[in-house]
Amino acid sequence: MNISAILWPSDGSEPSYKALDAAIDLARKFKARIYALQVVHQVPTITGAGFAPVAIQGFDVPLYEQELMKTAEKELHQTVTEKVPDEIEVTARVKVGIPAETITDFARENNISMIVMATHGRTGISHFMLGSVAEKTIRQSSIPTLIIPVSEEEQD
Repeated sequence: MNISAILWPSDGSEPSYKALDAAIDLARKFKARIYALQVVHQVPTITGAGFAPVAIQGFDVPLYEQELMKTAEKELHQTVTEKVPDEIEVTARVKVGIPAETITDFARENNISMIVMATHGRTGISHFMLGSVAEKTIRQSSIPTLIIPVSEEEQD
């Protein structure tokens, strides 16, 4: 297996930093580039006809998403600068979207060889209500995906 591009999806959590450590190890071993991706959730809006991407009166959804993007870009850049060694090539991107779909689309569009991501270890009702981005990514992607589990102490 030739691994030349590794996608590390980040949500800024400690478990995602554990996955970054694994991505760094793989990047060193295979001399691969890391693509760091943070997905800002789309802001759901409601109109009389249901959900639609229009602003609710008094709330500027596009402006709010821009602010979320700026914050995410700043945090992701800081993480990459602090945690990724200089000898590893890294590209950082922030996108707005539905996390699992955006991750798999980005991986396909950028010829990613492997996705390395963490799971939060949610179970029961919290897993049922929130779902698992890692689980959805595995189901939607044809790209090999390495899931880094969290211990009981590390769970959110």
